[in-house]
Amino acid sequence: METWQVEVIQAYNRSKFSRDETKKYELIVYKPIESVLQDGPQCGIVALAMAMNIHSCNTTVENILEKAKELLYTIQGELFDARVIPNLCQQFNLKATLHQWTNITDLIECLKSNYICLVPYDTDANHEPCLKKGHRAHWLLVHGYLKELTSSSNDFDLVLVRHGRSKNLGAFSLMDLFQSNKQLIEADPKRRLESNYCVPQNGSLRETLCNLFITI
Repeated sequence: METWQVEVIQAYNRSKFSRDETKKYELIVYKPIESVLQDGPQCGIVALAMAMNIHSCNTTVENILEKAKELLYTIQGELFDARVIPNLCQQFNLKATLHQWTNITDLIECLKSNYICLVPYDTDANHEPCLKKGHRAHWLLVHGYLKELTSSSNDFDLVLVRHGRSKNLGAFSLMDLFQSNKQLIEADPKRRLESNYCVPQNGSLRETLCNLFITI
């Protein structure tokens, strides 16, 4: 840990994982990113803005939001369809690629290949991944990876993340994030009844968020 950046140490120490002294971690990759807080249901737009900032795109949350509205991808900033993000990025001369998240290692390989990853998941009250079938769908940006060294599996690996609801860098379970992502099957029924959200017509997220992530 002595070679880790200060914010990485702080994120790890804040996490529940630091209390397990049997686990040892190696920082494999980390890209520092400035936090951006969301104003309203803009988690996807804000995560995208943070990703664009690291690539020195001269743009703002407001610019991305206006372009997404113009393309009819959103109403308030919500993004319930990962498939539109590559085209949205293209409007700002930034390449983004849609991936199927089939194996837990898919995300790891992308991080090791110098990408940062936008990932949809269900967020719990503490912002960590949970299993709500998509009713608490949220976006985060993965830009770091901690490999757990005492296990040959990836079950205890951590990812370093930022999202629009906290200024702090987070250290989340990669397995929890993977499991949360793959159970995104339907939007919150309340959202489907509200006209100020751009939600898939039948409310299903199986084709739009489930098992998907974006690399930039």
